[in-house]
Amino acid sequence: MSAIKGKILKAEGLKNVDLWGKSDPFVHIFFEKCGGDKLGESRTATKTDDLNPVWEDENFNFACPDSEDLLDTQLRFQVMDTGLGPDVELGTVTIPTKLIPLLVDGAEATVFEVSLGIVKKKSMGKIWVQVGVLPAPSLFG
Repeated sequence: MSAIKGKILKAEGLKNVDLWGKSDPFVHIFFEKCGGDKLGESRTATKTDDLNPVWEDENFNFACPDSEDLLDTQLRFQVMDTGLGPDVELGTVTIPTKLIPLLVDGAEATVFEVSLGIVKKKSMGKIWVQVGVLPAPSLFG
């Protein structure tokens, strides 16, 4: 069984959607089929009044029963603002798992710096995630 192992590092330049203070961001992480079926999910802690949050020890792990499934799956990172009303999306980015390197021979997980998009010619910010795929143990080695 393969596994996806990762960590949310930080975000910068997030949009402020709060009337008082600053956005209170958290990251919702989804491991899903490219068609949208969820295979797993996780989330970070909320950072209060912070448009440039840094997360420490915010790890996520997802098991993938079949290595071939990694070709048709993705990680979706949805940065949200929590507050008194419903949570508000600050930006979303998707990384296909086929682009995530294998963690073999002591390799370190890859750091991805990705844009959360542009709306009305304004950046929604960036997020940094560190992620790698642990291959299934070999029966012969």
